[in-house]
Amino acid sequence: MEKNVNITTFDDDIKIYQLIEGFRFSVDPIILVDFFEGNCEKKILDIGSGSGIIPILLAKRKNMKNITGIEIQKESLDIFRKNVLENNLEKNIEIIYGDVKEYNKSNYYDYIISNPPYMTLDGKKISENENKKISRHEIKLDLSDLIKNSKRLLKPRGELFLVHRSFRLPEIITELEKNNFSLKKIKFVYFDRNKNSNLILIQASKGRKNKLEVVPPLFLEEEGY
Repeated sequence: MEKNVNITTFDDDIKIYQLIEGFRFSVDPIILVDFFEGNCEKKILDIGSGSGIIPILLAKRKNMKNITGIEIQKESLDIFRKNVLENNLEKNIEIIYGDVKEYNKSNYYDYIISNPPYMTLDGKKISENENKKISRHEIKLDLSDLIKNSKRLLKPRGELFLVHRSFRLPEIITELEKNNFSLKKIKFVYFDRNKNSNLILIQASKGRKNKLEVVPPLFLEEEGY
């Protein structure tokens, strides 16, 4: 495995191994963890953990103590496990290998967080390796299944945190409402102040009505991400 990975080091001494040829994280999970707010003693599930970037940042930067990450790809799971050990977070992070649709911890988590596959399947051939395909495209998990299973796994009044593509917001809202979620907070993300929003950060509550907050946008180039 060592020949197929390299390492990214953050200023706060976080070290993340990544596949050289497989899916590699970008700014999306970093801004999602920054957006997250929650009680550090509560239970949180990360759906589609990949290399483990979100659980590790949650532990290191948000002081979360009871984190579970579920990942369906064995190749990514091996990297995730290596990263947890590298950052000495075995006591904070539990690693689950499997499909979230078959995961049986119903009404168990206080928070769910996810940087899911963004791209729908349009019937065209996808010219990427298997790891990238599953990480980027809704092959193993689509938006509907993500939100439906988040509802199942969250406790009543639990919170869901997502980063997704801005243009899919109407679809996201429809799926949330269908599953008895109420939007709590939205933050639009821009790579360039003079262009349209590319990403959106969302917080929604299960079974609780909220007054929606559309918080100030994030301009990545100005924040130095």
